[in-house]
Amino acid sequence: MERTERNEKDDTQKTKLIFLAIAAVVVVLLIVSFGYANKARTELNVKKLELETVRQDNTTLEQLLKDQSKEIDTLKKEVAQLQAKIKAKPASAPKKKAAPAKKSAAKNKKPTH
Repeated sequence: MERTERNEKDDTQKTKLIFLAIAAVVVVLLIVSFGYANKARTELNVKKLELETVRQDNTTLEQLLKDQSKEIDTLKKEVAQLQAKIKAKPASAPKKKAAPAKKSAAKNKKPTH
């Protein structure tokens, strides 16, 4: 009888030991998974901030593009108006001929004897 009681105690101790080992493994896995989850959450927050910054930059660049497009349109209109003015000027107006170039080079030369 003593032997059966001893075997039962050994079996219960083995069962407790197995249960504690499994519990320890589960606890370690939980700790590791929380660590990875925290790291992933941190990376996600960084990426969200980066995305928000990129969106703000995008809106700024879009506004700059719109402003430059408006400026280009106004400049194109001005060019068209100036070209229309040039075409509208009378072409029959006599143009002044350029005065003949003076022959100063001939005067500056000294005769060689």
